[in-house]
Amino acid sequence: MGRPGYPLLILSRDVLLSAEDSKASASLFRALANLTRKGHHLLLTAPEPDKWFPTRGNVDNVLTAQSRLQAAIQECGGDLDGVYYVPRSLFTQDRNRRGALEDIMRRFSVKPANTMLISNSAPFLKAAESLGIRTQEAPETTELDRAVEKLAALVAELD
Repeated sequence: MGRPGYPLLILSRDVLLSAEDSKASASLFRALANLTRKGHHLLLTAPEPDKWFPTRGNVDNVLTAQSRLQAAIQECGGDLDGVYYVPRSLFTQDRNRRGALEDIMRRFSVKPANTMLISNSAPFLKAAESLGIRTQEAPETTELDRAVEKLAALVAELD
């Protein structure tokens, strides 16, 4: 699933979805594409949908959104390694977050020091920090264009 040892950026899918409506989204997708062209891996994370069987509802929307994000990154010359769906559970969510991050690093053969998580989920950021993964809270989306500009700048700094 990718070359071992290369840096890995894990980004919350929902952060990227909210950025789609911004005038600054093109710069963000270009920055993400630029990272992947230089050897970084890009993986989105999202909560597992309630149901995984074909419907005309929630799951279809999830897969359509994923396809849009992948197409936007590809149009800029980059690659999206995929979307990792974190299992949801009322009583084991903390363990699920930590286990998902460990599984992701194992799949990409990267160490925590070569991994960064950008998310708007405080519990997910906390789980990553406990594993030694570099973290960055996604900018607030109250002013979407400014938030996306900040996110694009942050991604460009990883280069």
